[in-house]
Amino acid sequence: MIKRYEACFLFKSEEIEYKGSLEEVKKSLEFFGATDVVSNFIGERALEYPIKKQARGRYEIIEFSMEGNNLKELESRLKLIKNLLRYMILVKIVRKINTKKIKRRNFREFRDNIDKDSLKGASKVETPTGPESADIQEK
Repeated sequence: MIKRYEACFLFKSEEIEYKGSLEEVKKSLEFFGATDVVSNFIGERALEYPIKKQARGRYEIIEFSMEGNNLKELESRLKLIKNLLRYMILVKIVRKINTKKIKRRNFREFRDNIDKDSLKGASKVETPTGPESADIQEK
């Protein structure tokens, strides 16, 4: 069964190593029968902690369609790519969203928040302090 996948890849930050590794990933996808390959470069960012002695990395998101039984072989081939630091492949679930329900739910949440705020404001009584309170008490 053909499924739609979304994969995030983290490469080393050097330009030459990044381009070579990205081409290897795309060739691997084509080799295992991936179709409708769409690639999006996210950017280069500092990593939270070093991965394979690298402090920075380049992120790439690739969406593709492929047979599910080819996924294990693809992952084993991705592990052999030298400059690929990390990867994560997820099944992309495409659902139709009923916008009327979302609008109705958002309105209810908005209405409930207004009701809560109005109740909080009604129970709170402000008493003046400082020199203004002396003026009010004298009148």
